[in-house]
Amino acid sequence: MEGWIKIHRRFQQWEWYTNSEMVHLFIHLLITATHKDGKWKGHEIKRGQTVAGISSLHKKTGISVQTIRTCINRLKSTGEITVKSTNKFSIITICNYEDYQGMDNATNTQINTQTNKQLTNNQQTTNYIQEGKEVNKKAEEAKNKKEQILKNLILEDNLKRERETKEFIDDLMNDRI
Repeated sequence: MEGWIKIHRRFQQWEWYTNSEMVHLFIHLLITATHKDGKWKGHEIKRGQTVAGISSLHKKTGISVQTIRTCINRLKSTGEITVKSTNKFSIITICNYEDYQGMDNATNTQINTQTNKQLTNNQQTTNYIQEGKEVNKKAEEAKNKKEQILKNLILEDNLKRERETKEFIDDLMNDRI
């Protein structure tokens, strides 16, 4: 399965929030609920429904079978879920699924488009800054190279003048001039 679910912060005020098995089971049901209508083994499965059995819920969540039964009964009693059972599985419906996952495609697309534009703009800015850093680095390297060449030329010129001065002094001292 791909995608994500959203849970509002008000979930913390849910009456079963302090019971970790209830929270675990309910979030598992939210995660496994289908986000669009479809069919499974000839049965129509609607948005907000999941197909499960007590033993499969036990295997997938690690919650004991008895605790799962208790949690399901509590969720049914408070109107969080409804359960339609067959002899092999149950179709569990999250009653207010839209409250948890209700975002129409237009809004979702708009948010995704805005997020993508923002990410693209940020990436372009980052790339531009990175390119600017590379240009600055190359300019700095070229400047350093020019400075080194100039220093070498000055050093060579100074050495040449020093030699000429020494030769002149030698010639002067030896009366060659």
